[in-house]
Amino acid sequence: MNIQLTCRLVAAALLSLTAAGCQGDETQSPAGDALSTQEAKAEQQCVEGFSGIKNCATGRAKVAKSGKGIAVSGLADVKTDGFTSVFPRATSWELTPDIIGLGASAQGLELTARDGDQVVSSLRIGLTGNGDEVVLQPTFTGTPGGSAYRVNLYQNNRFLGFQHYEWDYGVNSSWYDIHIRFHPINIGFRNHASTGFFDSITTGACVWSFRGRPGDFTLDVDGKQLKGDYLEIVEEVKEGHYPYTGFSGIDVKAAAKDFTILGESFVAGK
Repeated sequence: MNIQLTCRLVAAALLSLTAAGCQGDETQSPAGDALSTQEAKAEQQCVEGFSGIKNCATGRAKVAKSGKGIAVSGLADVKTDGFTSVFPRATSWELTPDIIGLGASAQGLELTARDGDQVVSSLRIGLTGNGDEVVLQPTFTGTPGGSAYRVNLYQNNRFLGFQHYEWDYGVNSSWYDIHIRFHPINIGFRNHASTGFFDSITTGACVWSFRGRPGDFTLDVDGKQLKGDYLEIVEEVKEGHYPYTGFSGIDVKAAAKDFTILGESFVAGK
């Protein structure tokens, strides 16, 4: 995988989600695809997954237990087809997927973290049509108009460097063989909990992460190309905005030939 962080995205795309995001607004949004609505529609298509997580199909998708984990089929439209993972209110979540044919229709993968009916944050992994290149498009709304964010790179838990981005920028990436088989990495989301006085990430900031093998990710920092095994996209919460401290579900939508949940876990909130 090669990570090239250069692509400016259209502002309107990031403003398409109008929920309060990680600013912690307790007002509930009447979003049409709210978590509770999706659960109700998919009540007959739910399975008990890993770690006590309930996986419910959305759109035209189906979910079923398999020898490898949880099989998700019928993924034709990234806007509607996928599954919702429901669990007790949590502070972090991680998914290990096995995805084949993600590039067949060039629609990609979308993830949304929710606290009840409220959208907390979202991430789109889109295919550009240029080889194995993708674009990572996070949406953070902890700051009115959209939160800025930064991308951190690590190798063996050692911090290598970062790049800062305004809210209307996205991350261009080249992911090895993504059109054939989604490279087996772990996808994570969390509301960050401070680890001490020198922690550079604000408590409650939304963080999307990818963990792979040594050298899977490349980041250009000040003209120097760095390689690492862990990449995270971190919301920068402005002073005076109260961030979220938990969430209760993740929506995963995709257009793919085959999707298997190999593993999934969460850390419950206090």
